[in-house]
Amino acid sequence: MYSDEIIDGVGGMSKFQALVIFVFNGPKLITSWGMLMMSFAGVTPQLWWCVNVINNDASNNTGLKQCSVGDNSTTCAFVYSTEKSTVVNEWDFVCDRAGIRLLITSVQMGGVLIGALFSGQSADVIGRKKTLFIALLLHGGLNLVAAFSVSWQMFIVLRFLIGAMVGSHLVVSFPYTMEFIGKGWRQITSAITFWQFGSALFAMSCWLRPDWSDQHIILAALHIPFLACWFVAPESLRWLAVHGKLEEAENVVDQMARYNKRKKPANTAILLKKLSEEEKKRRNSDHKYNYRDIYRHWDICWKSLVIQVIWMCMSFSYYGISFGVGNLAGNLYLNMFLVSIIALPGTTMVFFLSSRIGRRWTTFIFFSVATIGAFGVVIVSRVVSSESIRGPATTTMALICRFGVGSAWNSFQTTTSEQYPTVIRNLGYGAANTAARVGSIVSPYAFAMGGEDLLPPFVIVGSTMAVCTLLTVLLPETNKTPLADTTVEISRRDYTLDKDVEEVSEEKTVRKSSLEI
Repeated sequence: MYSDEIIDGVGGMSKFQALVIFVFNGPKLITSWGMLMMSFAGVTPQLWWCVNVINNDASNNTGLKQCSVGDNSTTCAFVYSTEKSTVVNEWDFVCDRAGIRLLITSVQMGGVLIGALFSGQSADVIGRKKTLFIALLLHGGLNLVAAFSVSWQMFIVLRFLIGAMVGSHLVVSFPYTMEFIGKGWRQITSAITFWQFGSALFAMSCWLRPDWSDQHIILAALHIPFLACWFVAPESLRWLAVHGKLEEAENVVDQMARYNKRKKPANTAILLKKLSEEEKKRRNSDHKYNYRDIYRHWDICWKSLVIQVIWMCMSFSYYGISFGVGNLAGNLYLNMFLVSIIALPGTTMVFFLSSRIGRRWTTFIFFSVATIGAFGVVIVSRVVSSESIRGPATTTMALICRFGVGSAWNSFQTTTSEQYPTVIRNLGYGAANTAARVGSIVSPYAFAMGGEDLLPPFVIVGSTMAVCTLLTVLLPETNKTPLADTTVEISRRDYTLDKDVEEVSEEKTVRKSSLEI
């Protein structure tokens, strides 16, 4: 609460905040490439043939998309169409090796889980700035090395490490940015479309240069301007204050006031000291917060469990559709672009709706849209008999589902961060991201189990989105409420919100009774 007063005093949304948004959220343009790389690199070329090899002699017997059948002396020499170069034709991930392609994606998402798990703790121990830029530096370097992988075993290890760096960046960047934004403008962090633009640019890049190795090199080069931002990026004001680094925290306030051409509040030092002292009362002098703290007290524990279930379901649906885009009817690159760009209108809607009707009902609406889209795919795939109509219709409904879940995720990110106080915000956000990776790890297999049949995966997607829709209404509304800095404040704030709701309800009852009289 004290930090909100300081930030609003020097400009809750001005030039400095615009710089912060670019420096901390801008790298999502490139981490989206790292996350979604296998949506292109894992696609099987349109045509492939098995040329039977008997006793080391190639025969004229070839099979279009058919694996070799015969005795032990018969093997396949695979030949692929040349419209794209992916890891499938690089290491022959077809027939009995087709499962390796799915394994690489799942291992990568396992890396995202590990990165999310450790970066939440790291950001609260060594700081947001160091954690974010270390992850970004390693992400660029690992992608460059991955471009020159000499075996699929080397590639899968690198994809795991790349996933860990993506997870680290995602966990830190959002709450890091939000901690510099005034309470009336926090929803703008969900409306910024860096991730969507990045994934759309990735689709265009793959269309222009359809080679998995070249895409890794291009991605590595794009890190340079963002890494240069280290020299202007400030550490989190809130993190410095709650860790007792008051002089450094005041220097950040000076920097904010200078950029925004505003005067620093005269009581800045007093507010920072109060924030630091209140936190010291809540912990021992040598106590370090850890993930147990988001489950220690029931008023935070139940919200953490609900948040994590929702994140797991969102991630399953979001990345399942992203990595399964090759199964949709139509042009691969156009579908990749549409799957990415479809979320842009939603981000604008989230920005305006979350301020007017609140975070909770905004998220509820978009989860409902995702549920309708998913079950729409199921219905169309079984009811429509004409292939010329069924293909475009199922793709359209899948895009509607992707629009819904992507927009709901944008809205729910803000809700998640606002549910936790500063001292455990990154831990709570990190735990939510960790739960999300469980969903993303299993999503490639769920979307592959039906082959070209979209019914099985979208039945699961529709069911999970329906669960998210119901769970959303359980969380308290946080629109235009101060960010809590300590665990004491979060309990006090939720009690105040509940009391306000009760008072409003009582007032409406009194008015209704008066009208009846």
